[in-house]
Amino acid sequence: MTLSKAGELRDCGFTLIELLVVCSLLAALSYIAWGAYTGVQERAEDDIARAEMLRLADALKRFRADTGYYPGQGPFALAAPGTVETASGDGYTCDPVGGVRRSWAAPAVDADKDAWFASPANLALLFAAPALCANHPLAYLERWQPASGRGWHGPYLDISARAWVDHGNDFNADRNGTLNGAPDGDGNPVAGNKIVDIPAFGNGPRFTAVGPAWQPCAEQAHSTPGATCMLGWRSVPRQATGYAAMRHELPAHARPFVVFGLADNDAPRLVYFGRDGRYGGRNAADPCLPNLPDPDGADDQVLCLNR
Repeated sequence: MTLSKAGELRDCGFTLIELLVVCSLLAALSYIAWGAYTGVQERAEDDIARAEMLRLADALKRFRADTGYYPGQGPFALAAPGTVETASGDGYTCDPVGGVRRSWAAPAVDADKDAWFASPANLALLFAAPALCANHPLAYLERWQPASGRGWHGPYLDISARAWVDHGNDFNADRNGTLNGAPDGDGNPVAGNKIVDIPAFGNGPRFTAVGPAWQPCAEQAHSTPGATCMLGWRSVPRQATGYAAMRHELPAHARPFVVFGLADNDAPRLVYFGRDGRYGGRNAADPCLPNLPDPDGADDQVLCLNR
């Protein structure tokens, strides 16, 4: 306690205004610090995604170096719908002559095999050896030929990096011009009929499962009545022995790393569709760049294989 000139007693301490100023300064500093931390975290996620894209690009290039083709090209394209397979020696001949036997594609229903095989997230040919039609002139490429140094010599990606992703079939619009229209880049992974159990590259930053209109989903089990999650992951395919939705559905996993332009040779490229989980579409001027100023493409990363 001190005595003022006016003779009045005055308490030592801070005034209310001084306390408010200090609190405001602390709040501002906290906001700046959190923003800086968030920025660092986002840049770290982008760096991780870029590193994984380079690993996937290397796998695709090694596949091509060994076989002469990218997945989905030449003998590694799926045989036509309705193909009849007949046992022949240690393989199966196809009528009409095709590339990858349709029985190799995972869906049980023949009509579902094309969309599954053509998914831009489908990297099955990098994880598992293909089964080619025995009467195809390049059928020998289904296995490694030491004498010629040609053929499938995988797996090209570590099996531990494989997970199974679902997405809407509208996403296929940017993968294969013969299946769902020209590769105009408007494919939407959460629209259209659901394509399930696509073997994809599951490394990278995490995201939550989403459904139509991009609403978050608590679960994405295909077999659950009313389940609407279109873009979600599982650790094993639904058909696997012992599969249980509660144990194998993944509420959060890597945003898909997708491959566009292989089948139609339209600037073969990898795309990671960013922290927002949305695909901004194909850049009409240069497919090797993100689609800007589209807001969904602002955080996309694109890596062309031929540059």
